Amino acid sequence: MIVVLTDRFRIGIDGRNIGRPNGTGVANYASTLARTCGDRRWRSVRVIDAPAAATTRSTHSPTAKVRRFLSAVRQSAIAKPVMFDGEMAWLAPDVFRIAQVHFNIRRRLLTVTLPDPPAVMHWTYPLPLHVAGVANVVTVHDLIPLLEPDLTDICAIRMERMLRATTSRAAYVVTVSETVRADIIRRLGVPAEKVVNLYQAVDLPPEATDAPLPCPAGSFVYVGSIERRKNIARLIAAHGRSGSLRMLVLIGPDGDHAATELAALSLHPNPDRVLRLPWIGRPSLVQAIRCARALVFPSLAEGFGLPIAEAMTLGTPVLTSRGGATEEIAGGAALLADPRDVGELADAVARLDRDDELCARLGAAGRARAGLFSIEAYGERLDRLYHQVLAGSLPMPVGIN
Repeated sequence: MIVVLTDRFRIGIDGRNIGRPNGTGVANYASTLARTCGDRRWRSVRVIDAPAAATTRSTHSPTAKVRRFLSAVRQSAIAKPVMFDGEMAWLAPDVFRIAQVHFNIRRRLLTVTLPDPPAVMHWTYPLPLHVAGVANVVTVHDLIPLLEPDLTDICAIRMERMLRATTSRAAYVVTVSETVRADIIRRLGVPAEKVVNLYQAVDLPPEATDAPLPCPAGSFVYVGSIERRKNIARLIAAHGRSGSLRMLVLIGPDGDHAATELAALSLHPNPDRVLRLPWIGRPSLVQAIRCARALVFPSLAEGFGLPIAEAMTLGTPVLTSRGGATEEIAGGAALLADPRDVGELADAVARLDRDDELCARLGAAGRARAGLFSIEAYGERLDRLYHQVLAGSLPMPVGIN
């Protein structure tokens, strides 16, 4: 684990997900959080578990596994200062994997000691780690493994155990929607005044306007992994039933049960109108959303739904699921449908295909709604949180006004 040292208030941010391939939602969240901290009075902090020179070593060899087990039986880990990307930093080798093994053995968080620690340690995902001597903040993105276990392969029992351990030790629990905030309070029993919804921020690369368009303009574009939770099979069926001649473009890597979801292509009346793209560079991804007829995102369960906010920021109409976090994030600025009703989804796709006035209205409403998810608005909410954490008092104002 590395925490970059600076002369401003330092916010530790775990780097477990920053820079991970395929641009996962948590990776985008962690990167945007770091950038937002750096843009304000807080110094952006990078947290990883190995120096760059060590990242190519095998982490699954028998020797590495034995070493990890021996480290995991200890009660704590101590970091040491190193140089990282030209800055002073702290290093606790392999601490993320060691912490997971430690949790399996002891069912407790692994304590990490950092000499001269940051002002706040912000874990961007529930990890079985706790930095000693400072206020720890943890972001919980959703409770899908607990509430919708059939939609994910994550072990619900272990995840709930870890969530209860991390949230009980945290000074604050940050989340990304009022929907998830209510779930955390109800399911995990975390005191309401301790759970703060900051939403997420949309951070679009400036070079996106010059990026090549990876698919035909005017397509229906889906962005995300190909998995059961994302409702890909019903989306493919709805597109086929809608009668639209526009392409359906599925952008994203394979996830859980991808082959089962993509099998719906065999029943599509015109399967050549469905284009599957592997995960593409972020500038090209933004161009695909910008030039789409609409973003189609009929997910069965989300904590936030970043593609919705990104599309609205770009003025692209959105079709998403009625209910839950997707409807909350859309905020009345998207066309909603029952994600389990293929007929209703098909009707919605057909409306967007033919109704230019509807698309223009949704695009304008989306841009207005997207102000809530700007870097500036997010930074103000983040400021309030960190000031409150450093003040060491509860409660933080619950709203986002």
